[in-house]
Amino acid sequence: MVNEGISEVLCRWLSSLFPTSIIRSEEDRIEVYEVEDGYSIGYRMAYCIMTKCGLELTDCYRNLGQCIVHCIENGFVPTYIAVPEDYPHLRRLEKILGVINLPIGLIAISPEGQVRVVIKPHVP
Repeated sequence: MVNEGISEVLCRWLSSLFPTSIIRSEEDRIEVYEVEDGYSIGYRMAYCIMTKCGLELTDCYRNLGQCIVHCIENGFVPTYIAVPEDYPHLRRLEKILGVINLPIGLIAISPEGQVRVVIKPHVP
């Protein structure tokens, strides 16, 4: 599944989960913003999903590092890495994200477009 397909599937899934939130899709990530205060028009980032993860192991590690940096720079906002179910390094990512104590999770997307949260972020 190509990144554009992943982004489309995730945007539809997120829209069904967060119908009142703003969902912004960029080249390599999707960001979900929630209303900060019911009486203002301010928004805060609630979630981020990184959608670009190359097939090479070095690309996988680069994306993991970018995900960690993005999570920390945005105040430890829950962040996910989204990959196809047949991604060659899915088990490796699952193992790494299962032991680190950061709000970073893993999402797998089937060829049929089914979204599955493999690892939930460790949120304090």
